[in-house]
Amino acid sequence: MHISNKKISTLSLTMLNISAIISLSSIAYMATIGLQSVFFYLIAAVTFLLPTSLICAELSSMITQNNGGVFSWVKAGLGEKAGVLAMWLEWFNNVVGFPSSVTALIATFSYIGFRNFAENTHTSITFWLIMVTVFVGISLFNCLPLRKVVILNIIGAVFGMIIPGVLLVSGAIYFVVTGQSNLEYHGLSDLLPVFSIGTYALLVKTLSSYSGIQSVAFHMTNIENPEKNIPKSILIATLVIVSLTILTTIGLTVIIPVKDVNVLNGLIQGISQVLNIIGLGDVKPVVVIMISLGMLAALSTWILGPARGMQTAAEQEFFPKVMAGKNRFGMPVNMLLIQILIVLVLSSVFLVMPSVYAAFALLIAITSQFTVVMWIMVFIAAIRLRFIRPDTHRIFHVGRRNSNWLLITMSLVAIFMCMLGFILGLFPPSFSHVKNVFQYTMILVVADIIIIAIPLIWIWLHRKRIL
Repeated sequence: MHISNKKISTLSLTMLNISAIISLSSIAYMATIGLQSVFFYLIAAVTFLLPTSLICAELSSMITQNNGGVFSWVKAGLGEKAGVLAMWLEWFNNVVGFPSSVTALIATFSYIGFRNFAENTHTSITFWLIMVTVFVGISLFNCLPLRKVVILNIIGAVFGMIIPGVLLVSGAIYFVVTGQSNLEYHGLSDLLPVFSIGTYALLVKTLSSYSGIQSVAFHMTNIENPEKNIPKSILIATLVIVSLTILTTIGLTVIIPVKDVNVLNGLIQGISQVLNIIGLGDVKPVVVIMISLGMLAALSTWILGPARGMQTAAEQEFFPKVMAGKNRFGMPVNMLLIQILIVLVLSSVFLVMPSVYAAFALLIAITSQFTVVMWIMVFIAAIRLRFIRPDTHRIFHVGRRNSNWLLITMSLVAIFMCMLGFILGLFPPSFSHVKNVFQYTMILVVADIIIIAIPLIWIWLHRKRIL
């Protein structure tokens, strides 16, 4: 196989890291706690984002077959069974997140003329039907040749992240300059979260929002002077990501009072307010369509990416052969159909939960929990690889070449935060307005057990092959 010798610049790697992680999808529910969100963002950056970035850089520079990735890393460190489980968790946490992504998309688009559509409990069946229709439509779109699918993804990068972020931050600056800010600040104490389970339940969601660095892992072997440029690019990317997420979240609270922030369509809610203030309310439908298109493209990307990964794994017989089916364009049609069936089941929570907010919170919690469990496995694998493969060449090494203490310390801190986030994530966040906490927690626990049990059962049934 031909391997490209083209070197990636520090700037290019930094931009890849930023685009892989940053998302505006989390700012609305983080804005519901106002300035306290800064505390969660900073804690998540230091104890999770920085460790995952550095550790992924080391793992990807020592395990380069199949472009590295979570499966290869965990398999090398903990064995094939653990690798299969990690791959399943990585795929399923994306699948679980699809209904919540479609929910935000519908809530945003409905802002044109049906602003309260998503919150209206009398429209739950209609909402569910629209959600399923949208997801099926995007899934079928991903059956087309890849070159056509990519066009939508490029459009989404511009309209779904860059333009909305610029509009929101610019609007917040305008509100501050003109004395219209809705943000109340009484001192540093405002930055510390109040002791409330509903508030700290957002910790796991903050950790999950900073996940994604593994998607650019295979670029690490093409970096010039990796010992210097990898940590440099990671540090810059971390500062940019944290700054942007904090600025956009706080920007939203400057424009919209914390108590009035809508967790489903807070982004367009804030931008809409800015347009009204500056006399451009008539262009609101255009902005809504642009942002909706961006969200649609982002959803399309995540629908296809994990499906292709599982399809490849099925070809290698790590999962049932039925998952390996492709159409004449090489697209993973069987996996796309399987994802549709799973989403049909998962989206039914919008029919049984007391509100769209509660269902939205539940799905975000499930996907966040699978994310942190997957990362716990990666951190443990990284520690073990230092001892079972100490002589394997690492282009990039966390800490000094003859020392393990930095990697072990960072991994243990990150594992602790992931475990803490997982436990706190079992409780509903304040914005969900869940009244029956026991029911919410039990649904989460049962869902966790069932979904994690599926690959374990598959491994057990094929224990003679997977050793």
